[in-house]
Amino acid sequence: MLVRRKTVALALAGLALVFVAGCGASDKNSTDSGGAAPAAVAPEGAGDLGSKTGADQSTTSEQGGGQVPEIGRAIVYNGQITVRVDDVEAAAQRVRSAATSVGGFVGSEKSSSGGSQAQSSITIRVPADKFEPVLADAAKLGKELDRSVNAEDVTATVVDLEARIKAQQASVDSVRRMFAQAKQLSEVVQLEQELSRRQAELDALLAKQRRLDDLVKLSTITVTLVGPDTPYVEPKSEDPSFLGGLRAGWDTFVVILKVAAAVLGFLLPFLVVAAVVLVPLWWWLRRRRAIPAAPATPVTAAAPAAPTAAPDVEHKPTEE
Repeated sequence: MLVRRKTVALALAGLALVFVAGCGASDKNSTDSGGAAPAAVAPEGAGDLGSKTGADQSTTSEQGGGQVPEIGRAIVYNGQITVRVDDVEAAAQRVRSAATSVGGFVGSEKSSSGGSQAQSSITIRVPADKFEPVLADAAKLGKELDRSVNAEDVTATVVDLEARIKAQQASVDSVRRMFAQAKQLSEVVQLEQELSRRQAELDALLAKQRRLDDLVKLSTITVTLVGPDTPYVEPKSEDPSFLGGLRAGWDTFVVILKVAAAVLGFLLPFLVVAAVVLVPLWWWLRRRRAIPAAPATPVTAAAPAAPTAAPDVEHKPTEE
């Protein structure tokens, strides 16, 4: 009995020691977890990735904050000016010299000599940056009577044309690569035709681009020079009205009459020749139809003979 109690007591003492040891370990773990947590180990390359991302964001911010380069405007300038001068020929020579001195040239010229009523119209092409100075110099030749300036923005057309040329050039290059790899004769013929068609379209676009580039780089100025006594009617811009419409209708009617008279004058020689040939022919045919034909002698048909009556034969009865 005594031994059993000692055994129980030892067992309880052992359980108490185990419980105390467990509580101590738990307190230690709690103390360790309550301290500073160790830094997490970053995966390899994460720092570089973060640096790159930050650099990219910084670069994007800098680009977004900066100014986007503006596309140069493509503008076609056209000007017209009328000046009254004392000497038309001398003023015309000064206009030609002004065009060539700035790197331009004379496009066309039309002059009429008449002393004090002489007149000259000169169309010159000058660089776009010299448009205003040359126009101002032309106005100083004498008394300015009229001036008009037109500026057309063709930037959208230029950009669209460049994009179409790039696309067409890529298309031509693609067909050329297929043409170089073709082996069958039918493929060669078909690709050759397609290449010719696309190349022609590309050449047309390039020609249009050169023309547009020429219009942008070289502005056009038409200078009209009139003498001291040359009549000049200043153009008037009238608002639409009843009298204006009546005047326009009358002018159109006069133009139609002039055109009709011109057409009649053109056809008159042919009508005269036709009358000389056709009128006598018509008269002869009419006269021929009017002459009556000679009547033919009528032939009288013989009357048919009357039938002769057969003689009556008396039949007498025969005697027996």
